[in-house]
Amino acid sequence: MPSKSKITAPGAAAKPQAGRTPPRHTSERTAATRAAPAPLPSAIGAPFPKPSDLADRVGTGMAAFENIIVPTAAQRTAMRQMDSLRIMGLHQPEGQQRRAYRYLHQSGTGKSTCAKILRNHVEAQDGRDPTKKPVLHVTLSTTGTPKSLASSILDALGDNYSTRGEAELLLRRVRMALKELSVEILIIDELNHFRLKSLQKDAANTIKNILSMGWVPVVLMGTTDAQSLFVDNRELKNRCAPQMVLAPYDYRDVEGDLAAWTELLGDLDTQMADRDILRCRSGLDDEELAIALCRASNGVIGELHNILLAALEQVLLADEPSISHRRLAEAVDAWCMQDGTIDRNYVKLIPRK
Repeated sequence: MPSKSKITAPGAAAKPQAGRTPPRHTSERTAATRAAPAPLPSAIGAPFPKPSDLADRVGTGMAAFENIIVPTAAQRTAMRQMDSLRIMGLHQPEGQQRRAYRYLHQSGTGKSTCAKILRNHVEAQDGRDPTKKPVLHVTLSTTGTPKSLASSILDALGDNYSTRGEAELLLRRVRMALKELSVEILIIDELNHFRLKSLQKDAANTIKNILSMGWVPVVLMGTTDAQSLFVDNRELKNRCAPQMVLAPYDYRDVEGDLAAWTELLGDLDTQMADRDILRCRSGLDDEELAIALCRASNGVIGELHNILLAALEQVLLADEPSISHRRLAEAVDAWCMQDGTIDRNYVKLIPRK
């Protein structure tokens, strides 16, 4: 017959069971006798979205933001310059020396966006063959060798064997592919990847030969680190037009830069609402906020893009209707303050309205 359990009188200490070590400390005794917590209710208020639904909403919204292209006045000017260079090449006889433009500025000023705008513009023209590449945008590999220049061009042309062979052989294949795919202008991006002086000399001579032999006009893009290519190779510099400027915006230039910057913010704000990324506008073109964002990003479009993207992610996660002052301030903290690009959060200095 099973033994009956013993009942401890009120106030009396329970004897430890045989074979079990009693808790030594008060906190352990409390934890041992504490009742298990009650289960949380299955839903509090509105049901929380499934992780997959939330990820889809956030990912879709961020991708839609990345696809927004709002060209600035400076970018439109640069695009017209590049398109004029392309058309000039079309009216020159084969083999005649071609010209080049160079855009060498700090990262994030919108150089690569200019290339995308031009490519989209030309490819959308009536009668274009979709299998051709009239505007070839090439991003140099980080190895920064003359061979990698040819390989990067072949890779952008869709060559599956872009790294096989010596530099001279690869350049002959580049020449054939440029003609076969009807390339009208070659845009070489990240020119600053040619770091070593010995490599810079060989790369500059290769680009100079492409122009001298009349293959195709060239646009050269990179950071200011690439300036030495032209300082050390006067012949290449003489084949280029004067340096084109895509400078950061200065909030102190009220009539010029600040007005253009505020217009850019307003256009981005409208696009996010029109594309249903957000349910309403966020007031990004408010004058005080525009100045604060210009100072926080150092007037660099790429920095602004990253601030807005960081804020947008949190807004989409919380299913908020627009980007609030608080979300922008948090994004500046996360993106700029932690990286040390600024020493104060200018968005937080704006008085709350």
